Amino acid sequence: MRPVQESLYSRILSRLERDFIKSQDLARVLALALQSGKNVLLWGPGGHGKSEMVEAVMAEVVEDFLNEVHVLSFGEGMDEATLWGGLDFRALEEEKVLRYHPESSFLAKEYAVFEELFDAPASVLLALKDTLTSGWLRKGAQRFKKSTRTIVALTNKDPSEIKDLGPAASALVERFPLQLKVDWSSYESTDYVELFEKVEPRLGGPSLNGMGRILAELISKMAEQGDAISPRTAIHALGAVKAAAELRDSQQVEKVDLLDLRFVDGLEGLADSLKEELDKAAERAAAESRVVAAERKLAALLEELKDAERAKSPLRLLKVARHLQSFGDEASRLKVTDGLSRRRKQLRDSAAAKAVEAQRMALENTRV
Repeated sequence: MRPVQESLYSRILSRLERDFIKSQDLARVLALALQSGKNVLLWGPGGHGKSEMVEAVMAEVVEDFLNEVHVLSFGEGMDEATLWGGLDFRALEEEKVLRYHPESSFLAKEYAVFEELFDAPASVLLALKDTLTSGWLRKGAQRFKKSTRTIVALTNKDPSEIKDLGPAASALVERFPLQLKVDWSSYESTDYVELFEKVEPRLGGPSLNGMGRILAELISKMAEQGDAISPRTAIHALGAVKAAAELRDSQQVEKVDLLDLRFVDGLEGLADSLKEELDKAAERAAAESRVVAAERKLAALLEELKDAERAKSPLRLLKVARHLQSFGDEASRLKVTDGLSRRRKQLRDSAAAKAVEAQRMALENTRV
């Protein structure tokens, strides 16, 4: 296998990062597949943008996307005729022979994308497996050589579940040597904030007005309870609160708009306690903002300390020491939620330690 061209990987990653987050691994595995000509299986829970990301990548790197990429949706109604390009009705009528139109199927394309591959009947999966193994469509006297270089298959099923579907599905999995689970490693509020920052400019409409962090807190709370909310649902939630603000003829999203989250599929569980959760989420978001502001203030004081140290000025060092002591007192009184107590303690302890250090340096730079 040839080494992955960094230019190809960089191009794919750049395209994905334009519209998506957490896409580095997907960019890498698609670059490997396209570079090596290997098939790749992308699996994982729905709502994480597998189809959208693959389509974006293929449109970016395949010059003649419409003519060289064959996209096929599998499902319970899938049959061999659809897989192989459709029945040749003329041959069936005039010659009483079962033939297909493989020139109109994925076999004639350089690239193929199979949506929900393992939802197809076992007979279809078995036929596909045989063709991928041999490189030929062989049906009776009909022969057609596969031109497809890379197949990207998408499914919501775990490979372990696929093997339980039977030997046809299990054997087909082996024809996809590259595999990646497409999901998020965490579903914390910071992850959803990152998502909102990426998609919110494209949605337009009313400004989030600081409500994005509160919305992220609400959604992540459900993940803590064992019900992780997909990125797609989170984006639907974002659109809903923006629409709610528009209904009020407002240019800014307010807390009241978040009440309409109870109408978003997957967020119904918020209905009973939404007001209470909103208040708690707002309190956590406000506390986070206070801690962040305090951390920035401490960073500025530490820069002042560095300047005073370089100047070897006892007066400036003592002044910074007093400011650090005052800051330490402020940090002790900082109103935070339970999850931020550790960061508050770090602020207080750091300020106290640096204040002592500043006093020591002031004495060292004072002539007796």
